Amino acid sequence: MLQSTKYASIKLLGLVKSMHNTPRFGRSKDISLFFSDNTSLRNEYMMGLILVFVIIMVIAALWFIILIILRLLGYRVGCASGAPATIPAEPMGDNQKGSVCTDETGEFIVMQADQNRVNRTRIVFFLSVVAAVGSSGFFLWNSFQTQKSLQNFYEYAEDIKDGFAKLPETLDIAISSSTEFQTPRNEIVTDLSTFCPTASGNVGGQDPSEVTTNLTTALNAIPDLALDQSFIDFNSSIVDMNDILSDAVSFMSFLESPSQIWFITLLSCLGALVILIVYLFACAWKAGQEGYVFVGDTDKNCNDRILHFVAIPLFALLTAGVWTVSATAFATSAANADFCYSEITTGNSVLSFLENLQYDANSTFYLLVDDYLHGCTDGNSAALPEADEFNDVLSSARSYIDTFTSLDVNELDGACSGNATAVMAQVQTLSTDLDGLVTNFNNVYDHISCDAIAPLVQKATYEVGCNSISKGLLYMFVSGLCLACFGTIILSLRSATQRPEIYLLSNIDASQDDDNSYIDDSYY
Repeated sequence: MLQSTKYASIKLLGLVKSMHNTPRFGRSKDISLFFSDNTSLRNEYMMGLILVFVIIMVIAALWFIILIILRLLGYRVGCASGAPATIPAEPMGDNQKGSVCTDETGEFIVMQADQNRVNRTRIVFFLSVVAAVGSSGFFLWNSFQTQKSLQNFYEYAEDIKDGFAKLPETLDIAISSSTEFQTPRNEIVTDLSTFCPTASGNVGGQDPSEVTTNLTTALNAIPDLALDQSFIDFNSSIVDMNDILSDAVSFMSFLESPSQIWFITLLSCLGALVILIVYLFACAWKAGQEGYVFVGDTDKNCNDRILHFVAIPLFALLTAGVWTVSATAFATSAANADFCYSEITTGNSVLSFLENLQYDANSTFYLLVDDYLHGCTDGNSAALPEADEFNDVLSSARSYIDTFTSLDVNELDGACSGNATAVMAQVQTLSTDLDGLVTNFNNVYDHISCDAIAPLVQKATYEVGCNSISKGLLYMFVSGLCLACFGTIILSLRSATQRPEIYLLSNIDASQDDDNSYIDDSYY
């Protein structure tokens, strides 16, 4: 189990464990197989994710199929087909036990059980509307959170790519600078060897002979990078590394900002769905206020046509889209959990990716990725220790040059046998050359050191990829599933958007079975 580092907090979330345990029906949960060049192994993992996706879509498909069948059955299933509720009524009697002319007065009575059935449908419809609006708000918030996390991941990847993209040029300059530094370095080392072999006294509280020896040793330690095999190998591998990073960042460009077409489309569809929910609620409320209407007396106005031919079909389509988005979030969350569970518990996920992509375990890129993710414990790179060593050598040389140049030239001239003025001028000139070398090397070191790259790699992987993205995807699935379910309930109870219809039992032949066949449902 990986532990938190100085660069990133590493924690295996409980929800990651749960999503990793999602049934795959015997298929592999090893996400590294996705990058295998073996088609059967790649399909083995993908089929598991497809089955996760199908779990949700099967529920949606069965629900929608039932709704379609009920719609085709029409009046035989009553309001379950989407047609308005149709219930029997009796004319209200007068004081002389006679009948009131219902056609003129509109007075009638309905059974309490029928009235309760209509009321229950409306109550469930209204509650589903409230739940759907709440779920859509939760889904919207999670969508923004997930998009923000994905964008953060992209920006980390882009920062790494931009840093490595500058390496070919900056490394060439640093290598050339180290080669050019050798000539003045050798000249001053030769002069220092005879400048102060012994000192007649201290200068500024220091032994000038010891200071000179320390400076000579520090300068001799500065190598020519053009002769260092590690830097030669690293330089030759930078082009391949940049190609990999550029391809990866280019592939993730759809995560760059919230202005991407996929996110705008998602928000637009969600907004349209909420508007339709509110519209259906308004229709249901209006129908409830207007009360009953006799069968056949309904006026087919513009609002009714919009409701039946535009609003409800579009609402059904958008609700199906929410089911699809939820299933996609579920499958993606499972894949993310597979990666995070394996990476945090074993530290092998990313390395397995590289191995399946045919990278040798001893290659520079493989070693650097392993080091940035799992090494750099003391701030030094195990994959390219020569870079840390060279940086330390330059720092040491700078320190000893500063110590030497801080000595008083007149006192130094009296304590040493050599020409202190000439040597001091040479050391100061070399100090300028060293500053140039340090600057040129820092342009390389700042883009490859542990302190520069490890925070980006580890934060992107563990804090973003295995924390905020994991949460965002799962919460998007949960809120999307709730929205999809409540949306489908609204669709199932769409009869609530229409006024209930009544028919008078006195108008039905007593010998005739009441099978609702007199209802014209072609409009619904």
